[in-house]
Amino acid sequence: MFAVKKTDGTRNGAPHKTSSESNSKSNEATNNKKSILKGRPSITPPTSLFLNGVQVHFPFKPYDVQEKYMTSVLRALQNSEHALLESPTGTGKTLCLLCSALAWQQAERAKYGSAGVTQQPSVAAAASDGLTGQSQTNSSKPSHHRPPIIIYASRTHSQLSQVVRELRNTRYRPRHAVLGSREHMCVHPKVNPLAAKSKSNPNVESVSSSEVNHGCNKLNKERKCIYRNNLDDAAGHGGTWAPPDPEGAPAGRIYEQPVLDMEDLVTMGKQQRICPFYHTRSLLKDAELIFVPYNYLFDRDARETTLAEVDFANAVLIFDEAHNLEEFASESSSFDLSSSNIAGCIGEVQRAIQYMELNPDANHEKMKDNMLKLKAVFLRFEQYLLNGNTQGTTATREGETSHSGEFIFHLFKEAAGITYTNKDIFLKFVREVGDRIMEFKGNTSSSGTPNLDHFVNCVKKAYGTGTELLALARAKSYRVHMTKVVGSGNGGGYSGGRTISYWCFAPALAMRELSFLKVRSILITSGTLSPLPSFSLELGLHFPVQLENNHVIQPDQIYVRVLGKGVSGKELSSKFGRRDNPEYILELGNTLASLCRVIPGGVLVFFPSYSSMDNCVQSWGGPSARNSGNGGAPSKFFAARKQKSTPKYSFPQVPTHFMTEGASTPWTRLLAKKPIVLEPRSTNDLTDAIAEFKKFISMPKSAGCILMGVCRGKISEGIDFSDDMCRAVIVTGLPFAPHLDP
Repeated sequence: MFAVKKTDGTRNGAPHKTSSESNSKSNEATNNKKSILKGRPSITPPTSLFLNGVQVHFPFKPYDVQEKYMTSVLRALQNSEHALLESPTGTGKTLCLLCSALAWQQAERAKYGSAGVTQQPSVAAAASDGLTGQSQTNSSKPSHHRPPIIIYASRTHSQLSQVVRELRNTRYRPRHAVLGSREHMCVHPKVNPLAAKSKSNPNVESVSSSEVNHGCNKLNKERKCIYRNNLDDAAGHGGTWAPPDPEGAPAGRIYEQPVLDMEDLVTMGKQQRICPFYHTRSLLKDAELIFVPYNYLFDRDARETTLAEVDFANAVLIFDEAHNLEEFASESSSFDLSSSNIAGCIGEVQRAIQYMELNPDANHEKMKDNMLKLKAVFLRFEQYLLNGNTQGTTATREGETSHSGEFIFHLFKEAAGITYTNKDIFLKFVREVGDRIMEFKGNTSSSGTPNLDHFVNCVKKAYGTGTELLALARAKSYRVHMTKVVGSGNGGGYSGGRTISYWCFAPALAMRELSFLKVRSILITSGTLSPLPSFSLELGLHFPVQLENNHVIQPDQIYVRVLGKGVSGKELSSKFGRRDNPEYILELGNTLASLCRVIPGGVLVFFPSYSSMDNCVQSWGGPSARNSGNGGAPSKFFAARKQKSTPKYSFPQVPTHFMTEGASTPWTRLLAKKPIVLEPRSTNDLTDAIAEFKKFISMPKSAGCILMGVCRGKISEGIDFSDDMCRAVIVTGLPFAPHLDP
């Protein structure tokens, strides 16, 4: 199936930019390279309109469907009600959501006057030493005297960055904070080597998120992180660091917080040598708008630590791109605990014991005895998994067993002696082990205790909060699934390990936990939520405000068609049994080459899976994923590509008369029409891949570019492919769950 934009469809109020606006965006991007600390970008004159008695400023005259959407948002916020809002992709729902929610917040602020509202200092005072000074909040007022706080959540960091960029297009400038993980925001080159990644050094090896977290915590505990130290020194006690004033700004003007997405914050951190991760967290106490990934709201630890200063009773939660919210809510309450995790716990406890032996101290004896007991607990747990005790349950031929959710408490009790009564004592001691490892001066390891941390999270998810009866009631919505780990040798036998899966089948549990925070409103929006009644039932909340919006695109502006046969009349069927069929693969490649010959601009091609994409590319004569990075002989395709700075997922256009092989393949015919960029498997390479794609699109006399990706992958959502970046979308097949997937 493929869809083609027949016309730009740009009218007054269209969400896509005109060509002149695209050029201005390109010029602005060039200027941003010189200095990220810029002033407010130029925006179109806003249109003011009154909706539900609230004045809303919009960058242009909105469509009727956009007014309808903003009216629904305002109605939910004004009545403190929950809302389900569906508006198709391309209708500008993010911009509508920001403008209407911030307009309502501005109206609420006017009701309170200056009481409880932080006054912004002048730039002269802030820029002189990089300090905004002490907070001007009237601490004698209770927190509910402040205007409501808006917490804007999206699934991925890239989606959040896109929302922040939309905020720049509005005239609203609330005090805000953009929260992200250390993996995305740490700029210390030793803790996060990707922070030092550049065009001159593109082949930096990535590290795991647990290694980044541990390295950051260790450096901060020892006061050895220069970026955090610079931030603290500049901010002083209780203050907040502010970026320097942009060049040419008038002296004495009211300070206006620049709108920076995560990439901008990281760039600023490198330029100013301050820590963007802790800088954004210092903005939370006065923030009116907070951008967070989903897990910051669903993870109880994150809510109680990172968002501890947020008054949820005076907050509005917005979930954007929420079409997978039920799946995310269920997964956030589920866990997998494997034999390898338990073996890792044993190794980490043993490492802590060795550190204590290398650093003898009279106070360590009792701690060492407790660590030996803890090691014995995990050894007992490991043996329990090896024996496969299943309470007489009949196992399948594959060695799998399934149990009711209450079985998880029996398992923890029998395997590790953990009960509801002693779990808090046990978890407290496990955390002390991790702290001890960080304290030892001789510890040069940056891996931390990821397995112990994972075990703690599993126990906390199993028991939850509240009474033991509540934990048992919650378990009725779970299933415990135990599987044997299949060994690669031993004649196909089992390697002896097992994985315990504790799966939540009721996303309403996670959503109700958020509603127990007494938030004012929960707004859930996406392009595909229908049918709304069943979606509402899955989440377990009552949504008085519901909207199913129409699209702004007219039928004559788009062309959609299902291709059952290719250019030579052969069947195009991506059924699982035909995906490796050479005849199908060749027909698909030739059909894509024929389509790309007549489609201008960018073309997005989606495959059912990474393995399907790799197989097709290799069969067409492209690079082999097997040969190019995972052992085996080097691929001849890369023989002429010796420059280290050339990304392995980017392939420039090669006109036909420059081809030396003579043999025409689907891959060479594709490259003869447009350059090709492949979606990388690693998230760390995604930014560079998208940058390569945009570079090819923006070249003078560009023929466009082909971006190949995977359905439900990293490029399938959260990235704005407007105008020439995407003139057609081709889906080669749909992904389905494996038939043995429980």
